[in-house]
Amino acid sequence: MKSYHRIPRFHFLRHAASVAASALCLLGVAAGPLCAKEVPESARSLPVVADVDVVVVGGSSGAVAAAVEAAKNGAKVFLAAPRHYLGEDICGSYRLWLEPGEKPTTELAQEMFKPAPRVAPPLSSVKFTYTANKPASRVHKDTAPPSLLGDGKYSSSSKESVQFDDDVTLVLDLGKPQSLQAVAILAYQRIGDFEVDKAVVSASDDRKQWAQVAVIKNESLDAGTVEDRAMPIFAPAAVKARYLKFEVKKTERAKRMLLAEIVVEPAGAQRQAAPTGPRPVTPMQVKLALDQALLKAGVQFLYGCYATELLKDNSGYPAGIVMANRSGRQAVVAKTIIDATERGTIARMTDAVFTKFPGGMMTFNQIVVGGTPVAGKGVELGKRAEPVAATDRKGESHTVHEYRLRVPMKDASFKSFAAAEQIARDRTWTKEQLDASETPFQVPPDSFRSKEAQTGAWPGADKVSLDAFRPAAIERLFVLNGCADLSREAAAELLRPLNFMDVGARIGKAAAAAAKSQPKLEGVRLPGGEVSAKAKGETREVGAEFNPRTAKAPTVPAERRGVTVLGEYDVVVVGGGTGGAPAAIAAGRQGAKTLLIEYLHQFGGVGTVGLICSYYHGNRVGFTSEIDAGLEKIGPKDPRFKSNAWNADWKSEWYRREMRKAGVDIWCGALGAGAFVENGRVKGVTVATPQGRGVVLTKMVVDSTGNADIAAAAGATCRYTAEDDVAVQGTGLPPRQLAPGYTNTDYTFVDETDITDIWRCFVSAREKFKTAYDLGQLIDTRERRQIVGDFTITPVDQWACRTFPDTVVIAKSNYDTHGYTTHPMFTLRPPHKQDIFVHMPYRCLLPRGLDGILVTGLGVSAHRDAIPLIRMQPDVQNQGYAAGTAAAMIARRGCATRALDIKALQRTLIKKGILPESVLTETDSFPMPNDKIAEAVSQLTNDFSGIELVLAQQDAAKPLLRGALDKAGSDKAKRVYAHILAMLGDGAGAGALAQAVAATAAWDEGWQFKAMGQFGASTSPLDSLIIALGRSRDPRALEPILAKARLLTAESEFSHFRAICLALESLGNPAAAKPLAELLQKPGIGGHAVTNIAAALVKNPASGTDNTGRGTALRELFLARALYRCGDCGGLGEKTLRAYAEDLHGHYARHAQAVLKQKPGQPAPAK
Repeated sequence: MKSYHRIPRFHFLRHAASVAASALCLLGVAAGPLCAKEVPESARSLPVVADVDVVVVGGSSGAVAAAVEAAKNGAKVFLAAPRHYLGEDICGSYRLWLEPGEKPTTELAQEMFKPAPRVAPPLSSVKFTYTANKPASRVHKDTAPPSLLGDGKYSSSSKESVQFDDDVTLVLDLGKPQSLQAVAILAYQRIGDFEVDKAVVSASDDRKQWAQVAVIKNESLDAGTVEDRAMPIFAPAAVKARYLKFEVKKTERAKRMLLAEIVVEPAGAQRQAAPTGPRPVTPMQVKLALDQALLKAGVQFLYGCYATELLKDNSGYPAGIVMANRSGRQAVVAKTIIDATERGTIARMTDAVFTKFPGGMMTFNQIVVGGTPVAGKGVELGKRAEPVAATDRKGESHTVHEYRLRVPMKDASFKSFAAAEQIARDRTWTKEQLDASETPFQVPPDSFRSKEAQTGAWPGADKVSLDAFRPAAIERLFVLNGCADLSREAAAELLRPLNFMDVGARIGKAAAAAAKSQPKLEGVRLPGGEVSAKAKGETREVGAEFNPRTAKAPTVPAERRGVTVLGEYDVVVVGGGTGGAPAAIAAGRQGAKTLLIEYLHQFGGVGTVGLICSYYHGNRVGFTSEIDAGLEKIGPKDPRFKSNAWNADWKSEWYRREMRKAGVDIWCGALGAGAFVENGRVKGVTVATPQGRGVVLTKMVVDSTGNADIAAAAGATCRYTAEDDVAVQGTGLPPRQLAPGYTNTDYTFVDETDITDIWRCFVSAREKFKTAYDLGQLIDTRERRQIVGDFTITPVDQWACRTFPDTVVIAKSNYDTHGYTTHPMFTLRPPHKQDIFVHMPYRCLLPRGLDGILVTGLGVSAHRDAIPLIRMQPDVQNQGYAAGTAAAMIARRGCATRALDIKALQRTLIKKGILPESVLTETDSFPMPNDKIAEAVSQLTNDFSGIELVLAQQDAAKPLLRGALDKAGSDKAKRVYAHILAMLGDGAGAGALAQAVAATAAWDEGWQFKAMGQFGASTSPLDSLIIALGRSRDPRALEPILAKARLLTAESEFSHFRAICLALESLGNPAAAKPLAELLQKPGIGGHAVTNIAAALVKNPASGTDNTGRGTALRELFLARALYRCGDCGGLGEKTLRAYAEDLHGHYARHAQAVLKQKPGQPAPAK
């Protein structure tokens, strides 16, 4: 008999938190805010991002099947997935295989569990030399003499292949007659592009008389694309010979062949036995199939969204959800809800009645791939007659260890599940492992009371009553998860993927029918209630007006209400990446009660989850030295990694262990979704979890989101893409292999404040890298939203080696800009590749006007062109440690962030080795004495030497520059001073500049857009003159600039277009409108906006470092913007900008919308 437990109209997070708070109050552990069950949230409006028939909450395989079927039955459907992928029930738990007897019957299930093409196991081959009867293509050429087909490498079509554009004959010399048993060709395959049909193999002892010994036929042409591992094509060949001839033929439809390796197997060689147990598919295969199913069905969906509240209509019935994500909070209005969350999050927001969660010792399953199995208390290794094994791209098999864990669970709160995840990793992680479950799997021990309970054994997906998935007395809601009203044994069977999807499809069809019978929703709102909170303050999130997708969206009212308090800490660190994990460790070591909130399930950011697991640059001292030494202690360095690289999984685990040692509470799978603020002081963080939304109160927040998410939500003024420019450093999202190594990509731009752009990036990347084992879950952005802090560091400060009294880290790098620069100093004198040490002041971490919060990483206060010198991983690691130390000191003293004893902090950091003792006596080296400025002005004719000092103190320098212009003894010197003055908006020498531009008959060599590996100039000398001439705003500038514009074609370099546009929009002369419109209409220049996912996939670049797509889009945007600011011509500029205002790339949309807020004919603002 089930025992049910009702929580009337209370959010279950609120209940769990109140129990914990009451216990602590009784014990006298805490007083004041913690004893408040909730904090107040004022009434507000929430943007509606979708108004649909059916909303599916969750991204499981069953959720996707439900969404697809609902759409097939005529419903308009929206799906909110909590992770950056679909299929978390399969991929998150690593349950990637079917058990014996499970046979997929639907098209979706067959695609998800289609056996992968056979991968070559490690092969032993006779050494040989070879020749070809024709040269290899230059695209994938062989060495001289040829060697790549016998080098033992066959796991990358782009790097480890030889291309032949037609049939080829290869003759091998084995050195002496040898006894053989088999021959093989290892080849890559892309349908219709590169395919091997067959190879005829002959043997000889003299290269004259040949006898056929084998025909190798490709039996896997229907296996699809195979690019990240070579596909073996075997044939037995029992022969003794010195020479072998391979006549390799491509298919008729193929354009070429990409050969990886030839194997000549000696007699008696032993191959690794192929695994005979269940065979896992790759995470990529599952995730891609689910993506494609939703796209094909026309279902709107987004990743990274946690359902936080339940909407209701004027009759009190469920009417949709509120969700939280990186863009803030939004509403999805829906007639019917399918709750496909793991533990019935939406159902628990209603009056649904659940059985009591038992607590105590509970069973979880954890999967680990590879390595030696572990044993210990509370760990049981599953036994199979035929073990599951995963195969890597080299063909090596790795045992999949299935553990059953007994874990103590105090209650069903998110905090308890977060703790269980860490216990599972404590018990099962090994340094040899290659992959593992993100989260331990559990069949929920509790269930809800339904309209019709299903008792006994699992009846089958086609027979189970759908009323068992509908909570009693709750309308418009289906619950598709293990909390359904089934026996727990039946629930376990339900959660097997094929059953789950089959039941999901049935529920999707029923939900569509239910939605059709519902009238139009009226009075939809987020209902409020009486607020019992005594804590003073207000919850805040980033407003809809700051997001390009929601600025003009319809809204629903959210009434005044209370938000659950989940706990209280001294320090809360949001983000466990490059800066966040060190910050949490530092705070914990300082004795602060610390919580780390991390959305993903690993730590270390770009250097671990982002797979850029190598130091390019940085000042490798202090805490960074400790990290590096700690990795060396884990075990011998893997030979796959260079001296400055590391095993990403080891580094993540090192961070995790150090946090555990320091007593840090870790909440993975949680999102910092806002702030709790009182009178400008941040007093807490709003947290979205798989179980809903609550507030964690704290004395200090360290915002290590890399995107200033918490600071922005709290009301900090931030700097980001706006009307002035669309410059942003390049972004990547890497493929991931089993046993991944360093993988650095840069092929797109992503606005991480825009959940739609994040979705576009992941959908496109999975299609782009679809043959990989998996896709990374962290977007490798190099530039994000930044605070405007108490101090903003600039390239001028960096070049001038400026010192400060409050230095907290000293960074080191060069200008690896990943795109073009915008600072006028670099337009005059391009950045060099030399190392620069940069002093970083504490004030860069302080959001102007806010107390109780520090910001780290890419979110600090800095000019965008200053970021390359301070974003290197060693420096962000040290910066994070400094921030965590400072936060703990502030929390301990109970002081304001600006009242921190900086010298005490510096002494702590000196002891750690992060800072030298010299910082204790350093002062601000600016302003410079006037004689230094005068000296700098006198040296400018020497390739702009000293320009950083001139730009640092422009008011003092301008009179000196005008004087130098008047006294210049040569045209060259006069042009230098005129050039600088014009760049500063002073037209004193504009006539000379106009003459210089007019005197050049043709364009010089420009710069094509380049991101990865971009160093030095991104403008040509003539570009620089034109930009400066435009900034002078002198009327004489127009004609020579237009003359150069008339010379441009679609083949001209990007920098020339940018220079013309910057100059003409500064002038704002209507006479420039027609020439700009003519440029914009030239073939190949317009039409590059990407306003839907189909277009994004068509334009998906093949290369992981592509530049072309970004270059063409930026060129079109610049032209449209300049045209609009010059008064437009036939509405072309506005039309183009409006297309980009709907672009899926958030930066393009944000920029275009900002420009359109201005009136046509309004020149660019003076800089």
